[in-house]
Amino acid sequence: MHLLSLTITEAARALRRGETTSAGLVRAGLDAVRRHDGLLNAVLHLSPTALEEAERLDAEARGGSFRGPLHGIPLIIKDNIDVAGMPTTVGSPLFADAPPAHSDATAVARLRAAGAVLLGKANLDELAAHVSGTTSFFGPTINPWQPERRLSPGGSSSGTAAAVAAGYCCAGLGTDTGGSTRLPAGWCGLCGLRPTHGLIDLTGVYPRAASLDTVGVLARSVRDIALLLHVIVDPPLLYALEQPSPAGKRRIGVFPDLVEAKAGRKTALRYEAAMRRWESLGAACVPVDFPLLDAPAVGEAVNTVRSFEFARDVARDVEKHPRLGRMHPVPLTDYRNGQSIAPETYEAARRYGAGLTQEVEALFTRHALDWLCLPVAFHTAPPVDSPPETFAAGRALVNLFSITGMPTLVVPGWTEGDGLPLGVQLVGPRLSERLLLDAGIAYEDRYGPFPLPRLDG
Repeated sequence: MHLLSLTITEAARALRRGETTSAGLVRAGLDAVRRHDGLLNAVLHLSPTALEEAERLDAEARGGSFRGPLHGIPLIIKDNIDVAGMPTTVGSPLFADAPPAHSDATAVARLRAAGAVLLGKANLDELAAHVSGTTSFFGPTINPWQPERRLSPGGSSSGTAAAVAAGYCCAGLGTDTGGSTRLPAGWCGLCGLRPTHGLIDLTGVYPRAASLDTVGVLARSVRDIALLLHVIVDPPLLYALEQPSPAGKRRIGVFPDLVEAKAGRKTALRYEAAMRRWESLGAACVPVDFPLLDAPAVGEAVNTVRSFEFARDVARDVEKHPRLGRMHPVPLTDYRNGQSIAPETYEAARRYGAGLTQEVEALFTRHALDWLCLPVAFHTAPPVDSPPETFAAGRALVNLFSITGMPTLVVPGWTEGDGLPLGVQLVGPRLSERLLLDAGIAYEDRYGPFPLPRLDG
């Protein structure tokens, strides 16, 4: 049993059987951080009490007491989410000297109550304001796949994705405003979920854009995603996860012409292979023409909403700060752009987003679709020093579902000829998480377990 490759489900089973310990899992994770994080730069803070907490949980387990389904499982938390006893820096010079948080974010408190050990805080793009993993005040994060090539892990949840893929821990929390969980999952070969907007309480999460922000989950298996979601979802909305998926043959909306036109034949062939996998599970793949999917107007609307709300909500922290000049140009430019957006322009973008939601819902109805299936991006992970437009283009396939607030599950799709992963995203109507998770688990059971990068040779 290789501790660094265990899923939550596997680790929990091993813990209950006495085949490993929480302290053993934590020590293995800390050793992996020591060996690899000088290169990957995924972790900003390690918990000074993680090992002590693990040993306490082991003692409880020996006495036959388990706090919950995550008892003794080490997790990592993106550093824009409060964890009591550790600072929340948001990857920014503005908070580089932040004192330890006094309390856990709501989602973190629910993880802790379920028995999780919080290993540390993960690096991220400064103020969660990019999708590259390169703008942190503390330096870029490097993708664990072929780290010698210094590829982007995606962002802004860069550190969480890199840490989970590298085996530091079983899973972790990120956030997603405009692709910040989905792209890292897709480029790091992980499973990831952006849930329906509003499904998870955001108390204790530093704001990026309130009407778009979600807590995201990154893990090595869809079963782990389902488990974590059950723990952190707001209790009044648990019904959405507990309802059985409707029976019947699944109809999946697919976009082969768009993928070939924008990504090229090589990626299109791999996308076709992914579609055949779903067909082998009994689903019908229905080609769909939907120009709004990557329409520039959609991206412009997302940018307008995101920048306006960002400037509105972080002004108290940014203006007149003595370290304002040390901010990365990307979040600073976004902030200044947001200041220049007129309220009526913002409101028009919000109304346009509401119309887009109706358009996507009509698409599901018109073609009797259960979910949509498409790559998470048109290309695999680019180098961290790629020009900004490379990462802007990476948002093309996620923007629509950011502004419509629809749930998206990312599953590992394929590796390109150069051995890099490119995930597949499943998008469903609002509150269709149960359907997406059941689909992902069926896919995982047939074609998993999915490979992880081999950092140790």
